[in-house]
Amino acid sequence: MKIDEFNRTDDYKEQIDAELKKIIGELNYSDEFKEILDYALFPGGKRLRPILMLEWHNLYAPADNYALRYACGLEILHSYSLIHDDMPCMDNDDYRRGKLTVHKKYGEGKALLAGDALLDLAYRILSMPTPNSEASAFAMLNDACGDGGLIHGQYCDLYGKIENISDLLEMYKHKTGALIKLCCISGYVLGNNLDYKKCKSILESLANGYNNLDLEEDRLLLSYVLAGGFGEAFGTAFQLYDDISEYIDGEKISATSVMNYVDLDWAKRLLNTELNDAAKSLDAVQGNTTYLKELLSKFIIV
Repeated sequence: MKIDEFNRTDDYKEQIDAELKKIIGELNYSDEFKEILDYALFPGGKRLRPILMLEWHNLYAPADNYALRYACGLEILHSYSLIHDDMPCMDNDDYRRGKLTVHKKYGEGKALLAGDALLDLAYRILSMPTPNSEASAFAMLNDACGDGGLIHGQYCDLYGKIENISDLLEMYKHKTGALIKLCCISGYVLGNNLDYKKCKSILESLANGYNNLDLEEDRLLLSYVLAGGFGEAFGTAFQLYDDISEYIDGEKISATSVMNYVDLDWAKRLLNTELNDAAKSLDAVQGNTTYLKELLSKFIIV
């Protein structure tokens, strides 16, 4: 049965969870260590990132087993970052999703190794040869995780000089937004069997004033830009929503929460601006974007 024959969020999540269980079961680690990896992955959150990848893929072509496993690689990558993010040397959190964090449950050494193992596993999955060996899937990962994405954003969060709201939003763009953007553009690129490196090269050429595209290339490149624009705006909105919700619920807010820089009304306006930018990207996308628009609506705070 094709992925697109399921009913979006609930059944996407069901298939993602089943595939994640299968992936962990295939590993050669000891049962004790696989139990730690399983603890880190289950029960998962909304599985937002792999769902975004599958949804963008389905806009252009039915997601297949390759797409499902790739989506799981994105979730595994996210889970590794959470393990390390929670540790005493970083955010020092005791709980994640209502249960003890991995280092609190199993100790810091095992938690560190579990995070390393999940990062290694994510890279293995996300570097799988594509069915037609044309889309440069691994290159997308490089751009989203290192100096242009997740790790850079995390460093800025912990040790960077964040003096104003602009600095904060720039950090959000890397720490949270880069991986969410990766989910969207990877779904688009793989759904169209495109070469990511070629798309990136064309964009760089356009920035330098060179334009020798045909109509088909124009259409494909525009949609690629729209997928990236949606992911970047939604990634920032996701972090803003999280910060604002914690503040409204009376929870302890982090040092880099938006609520330390602006008041509640201003924070809501920032959130709405990002959600509107994401919605504008969808308005220009060809295909049925109803699900993605409904997803955006869930992050509105009145």
